[in-house]
Amino acid sequence: MAAWWEAGLPFACTQSGKCCHARNGYAHVHLSRREQLHLARHLGLKLSEFLERYTEQDADGHVGLRFPSGQCVFLEGKSCSVHAAKPVQCRTWPFWPELLRSRAIYDREVRAYCPGSRAGPIVSGASIARQLRETEDVDETESREADGRD
Repeated sequence: MAAWWEAGLPFACTQSGKCCHARNGYAHVHLSRREQLHLARHLGLKLSEFLERYTEQDADGHVGLRFPSGQCVFLEGKSCSVHAAKPVQCRTWPFWPELLRSRAIYDREVRAYCPGSRAGPIVSGASIARQLRETEDVDETESREADGRD
């Protein structure tokens, strides 16, 4: 059976910064080890300095970005200060598996919240599928790392 979004969905980032704010108890961007290293290099920091300054570990051992004052530590105004080194979770918004489970979930969690999801060019179903795979690959890598399997 075809996915409900297979014909594509409209999306163009409007740089509202809304996706970088905590919402409904959701305030995390998990980072794989590769993403941690990439961000540390991008910022010219040792990994240990980057981790201490910008991340926290949750109860399950996942490393994620801090959200002081309810927003991502890298949000400056409405812009991402590490845009060139954005984690996959940020780059693939709003095409996450949990948001694409149904049209109702997408409408409630994305369209009602994100102005860029209501207009703009159509992102093809193939592109959405690629972003889903990329997100799932990072999620699996990050889970293995938290479990000490990597």
